Amino acid sequence: MSKKTIKRSSAHASIAKKIINDLEKIAKRKIIKLEEIRIAQERAEDLEATVASDKELSRLDPLHAVYVYAQNRMDILAQQLTQLPACQKIVSALVKADDIYMPSFPPMSPVTTSYFSCWGLFDLEVGMSKESLAKIAIKVSKALSSNQNLITLYKKMQESRMGLYLHEGTEGKRIILKELITDREITCVSPSGYLGTPGELWFARMFPDPFPELSFGYSVAFTTPYVVGKVEDAYFKNTGSLKNWQAFLDRTLSKTEETDRIRAYEKLMKYGLNRHYWNEYIFTGYANYTDHVVYLAGIPDLPDSLPHSEKNAW
Repeated sequence: MSKKTIKRSSAHASIAKKIINDLEKIAKRKIIKLEEIRIAQERAEDLEATVASDKELSRLDPLHAVYVYAQNRMDILAQQLTQLPACQKIVSALVKADDIYMPSFPPMSPVTTSYFSCWGLFDLEVGMSKESLAKIAIKVSKALSSNQNLITLYKKMQESRMGLYLHEGTEGKRIILKELITDREITCVSPSGYLGTPGELWFARMFPDPFPELSFGYSVAFTTPYVVGKVEDAYFKNTGSLKNWQAFLDRTLSKTEETDRIRAYEKLMKYGLNRHYWNEYIFTGYANYTDHVVYLAGIPDLPDSLPHSEKNAW
């Protein structure tokens, strides 16, 4: 193989591979400056302080606590990764999105922090290898021989996506949902405290039971629930939009270029038809909120139905 070919191959290496190669070079260095060690320790201590304490986790639902801990650890790793030159494309995309959508919570922004952080870690992908921060973190964690259970949680989180779920009732503090297209029935907890009403359509991200041997037996709605309704006579209704969404999916799934209907739906819900597809829907579909839920109205491809589209902007 020629030197020219080697250079081209190296230039197109995945982000994770570049980072792992750099870590291997550092590990082989015979001399490490004491100042570098001091700075690294201070940085590690600052980041460690952001991890929820055992006392804080004990107040949460057990499954929610497992994922909160995992996301705290993922956030620490992601903050470290985004300091590296190899991750600058992801950083640039995140900064741009942050400037546009100003994630927080209504009334500041309907793009909630819980939604945006998951989108930024698990759904936002860059480069020829289509890498997300979580995908990079998983590969780096494997290279560093990190805790296998933590890596398992990272994988479950990376595999997650938003979904459309019909509310079918409650059992105590747990909610029974049925997903459109896949017809999967899910029992979940909603850490926001919102239990909902049968007939509502939820737009939410579910994290599943990660360890079969622990048998949690339910999922967790990790993001603040978005309830998708409709506006009639200037009033928001939290039910009644199911047929409109079914029609939307019927005309949209083929645009994902997937022939299998379920795979097309899963791709649409994770990536949309473009990078900011679902961010834009949330931003333009915002209708109302409480401390526990955010209400959206309209259908993504029908601008007239979206309260804050350029056509409406109520």
